[in-house]
Amino acid sequence: MLGRLLKRQIQPSMVYTSSGYIDSLGRVGRFFEGNWAGTYVDQNTALGIPAIYRGITLISDAIGALPLCAYRNKRKVVPTPQILMRPVPNETRMETISAMAAALIVHGNYIAVLGEPGVNGLPDSIYPVSPDRVQVAKENGRIIYKIDDKSYDQSEIMHIKNFTMPGDLVGKGILAVAKQALGKEIAINEYAARYFDGGVNPTAVIKSANPDLTQEEADALKNAWMAMYSSRNRSPVVMNSSTDFEVLSSNAAESQLVEAQTAGLTEAANILGLPPYFLGSPNSSRTYSNVEQENLQLVKWSI
Repeated sequence: MLGRLLKRQIQPSMVYTSSGYIDSLGRVGRFFEGNWAGTYVDQNTALGIPAIYRGITLISDAIGALPLCAYRNKRKVVPTPQILMRPVPNETRMETISAMAAALIVHGNYIAVLGEPGVNGLPDSIYPVSPDRVQVAKENGRIIYKIDDKSYDQSEIMHIKNFTMPGDLVGKGILAVAKQALGKEIAINEYAARYFDGGVNPTAVIKSANPDLTQEEADALKNAWMAMYSSRNRSPVVMNSSTDFEVLSSNAAESQLVEAQTAGLTEAANILGLPPYFLGSPNSSRTYSNVEQENLQLVKWSI
């Protein structure tokens, strides 16, 4: 029975894209659309999180700087094939490999169209495609890549996948698996920006001893105060005995901003598989004796 099951031809029931899927009933879903924080998570907003941007550039630049060598039967191929020396025309090798690593982290996939074969029968170049432009499906046992309006057979495409589950046609990046965590960090950054812009809490309170103060009179008092003292005017303030002005203390720690942002550094480190120290987490202890060990862990487990 197991043999018949493994030999049975699987018909396409799902069309995968980097940004979502269309199931066999035609229902559309997106892997990173919406979250409980109420923010929109995509490539640009995710990279707008400082710790995420720092971590991705740290990993991708380190991988891009590594040498690439070809081996056949455990022997090094000399000279190095052109596709390893300069995979993408008009890009340096480091630029290409760094972009490849970044795409795998963010989208979970790196997809490129293979160039024309060279003298050795292998492609001399590749032409990378943004994952947002690609749909992947299985048809008659072959994997088909639809890029914009053109379809390619799997033999014409180089597809490197990040984390996958059995049967997955595409990999999963942080946009898919860490949507809620990324959305929360985006919300915290937006809140912090509004906080320091004065859009979260009022900076002061004007109190009037008049119990019959109407809304119109309150608005007039506020507007008069703002017109007189909202600029850089540092002149003394003169008020009658029935009016009082109280400045509200502004403390980011009271709004848990500092704690939330610090926790976000640790969470970003967990998402990217980095030691928190490399993202600037103040809670990570690092001494001269363990610097070398942490650097080795970075190379071994993150790169």
